[in-house]
Amino acid sequence: MFNLIKDIDSYEFWKGAKENRLLIQKSTLSNKFFLYSRSYSGVSANEPFEWVEASGKGVIYSYTISNIAGGSEFYIKKTPYVIASILLEEGVRLMSNIVDSHHSEIKIGKKVKVVFKELTAEVTFPCFKII
Repeated sequence: MFNLIKDIDSYEFWKGAKENRLLIQKSTLSNKFFLYSRSYSGVSANEPFEWVEASGKGVIYSYTISNIAGGSEFYIKKTPYVIASILLEEGVRLMSNIVDSHHSEIKIGKKVKVVFKELTAEVTFPCFKII
């Protein structure tokens, strides 16, 4: 089981993922992109925003290889797995997994693109693979 809580701030993100669309937020005032936390984006709390589809392309900003199946039962048979911070072309960073790539290929700065993995009937997770 994958333990995911969909709240008011993340509902559109997970709905988009279910449709194989990577959604991020964009201020309709400053046109800056962000995802959830405005405090690090330069977008003030009172700026209106809309959800937009991201390009799905980016680079590996940072990563680690986990040999411990943490987070949920989903990862128990998937160790080792890669947890990465992805810097999207739009300037937004998000945490995800690198999939469909050998660990020796993974390097900071490598280009990646989004791929969607259905974890359960209710949850589709945006992961990334090296391109």
